[in-house]
Amino acid sequence: MSGTYLSIYQWFLTNAQSLVLLAIVVIGLFLGFKREFSKLIGFLVIALIAVGLVFNASGVKDVLLSLFNRIVGA
Repeated sequence: MSGTYLSIYQWFLTNAQSLVLLAIVVIGLFLGFKREFSKLIGFLVIALIAVGLVFNASGVKDVLLSLFNRIVGA
């Protein structure tokens, strides 16, 4: 990878939690103001999963790795 892409990647990794929370708030406010509550409920479920993946990445990695090992049998 070139230096520019590597620096963008590192910046994203260090700011991923803030970016995810900001995106959730912006999309939630947008759907709330449009009064699309059915879409808002679905979005909140997806947002909850995204927060779990971003804030507990090592735990998710361990769970997926153990699941893979059970399926493949390694």
